Amino acid sequence: MDKRRNILEATSDLIAGQGLQNCPMSMIAKHAGCGAGTIYRYFETKEDLVLALFTELSNDMAESCLQGYDESSCIKQRFFTFWGNFYRFMHETPRNQTLIEQLSACPAISQELRDQAMDKVIHAGNKLMDDGKAQLLIKNMPNEILKTMTFGSLMMISKKQHMMPDMFPEPVSEQDLLTMCWDAVKA
Repeated sequence: MDKRRNILEATSDLIAGQGLQNCPMSMIAKHAGCGAGTIYRYFETKEDLVLALFTELSNDMAESCLQGYDESSCIKQRFFTFWGNFYRFMHETPRNQTLIEQLSACPAISQELRDQAMDKVIHAGNKLMDDGKAQLLIKNMPNEILKTMTFGSLMMISKKQHMMPDMFPEPVSEQDLLTMCWDAVKA
């Protein structure tokens, strides 16, 4: 693994485990097995490091959400593919889920950068909702409400499955979760 990648991985581990505010550069350097000076060769400031991590994480999430996503498919299939991919990304990588929550609340990451980093996902999600509304298959509500309803539900279920597994003695069917989300937004 190259040094830059190693630094990003160490930062990811520490932020997910301890929170952004509890991760000084010295701790990141120690966890990455390098000196603090090495980090500064790749990232001028801690803010630059956090921004690079957020951008990379956003790209990974977009790539995951759009895997196998076909805009020529029917709306329901597109919905299940897009949001199923999102759920699996969160559920199979709890560290990434924690990072998204931590970094989304980071004041160093401007709304402009969030929008830029998440552009592919935002665009695909909006197009899905707009196409569904045009076909009268999805409720005629603002996209932010529709996407938040789905995003929030899947994110919270995934989080609870990891944090409180005793709440889920039976396996949770991804298909059932997606059907519930679909039922919440369909017209």
